[in-house]
Amino acid sequence: MFLVAGAAWLAPSQLSFIQGLDGVWWWPATSLSLVAVSLLGFRWMTSSKDGSPMQFVNAVNGTTAMKLFTALGWITAYLVTQETAKKEFAFSTFAVFLVCTVSLVVFGVQTARENKKAEQGG
Repeated sequence: MFLVAGAAWLAPSQLSFIQGLDGVWWWPATSLSLVAVSLLGFRWMTSSKDGSPMQFVNAVNGTTAMKLFTALGWITAYLVTQETAKKEFAFSTFAVFLVCTVSLVVFGVQTARENKKAEQGG
C-alpha cells in the first residue's frame, strides 16, 4: 500500500496526461486518504478472518464502501470547487481506487493462503 501511495503521489509529475494535478494539494490528500482507508479496511478484514464467514464478507463490503464514498467525496468536492483538470482528477482518483482495491484483494488472498497453511500445520 505504501508503494501505491508513493506511485499515486508521484504520478502527476511523471505522466504528461495528468500534469495538471502536479502541485495541487487536492491530489496528495485524495490519494493518501484512499490508501489510509484501504489500510483501515485491511486491518478490519484481517481482524474478522477468525470470526464467521459473514463477518469477513461484511468487512470486505464495508471496506469497499468506505473507499468508494471517500473517492466520491473527493471527486465531488474537487468538481464543485476547482476549475482546472477536472477530468484528470476524477479519472485518476478512480484509478487509485481500483489499484487500492486490487491490492487489497491480492493481500487478502495471500493472507488467507498463509492462514490456511498455518491451520493445516505446514
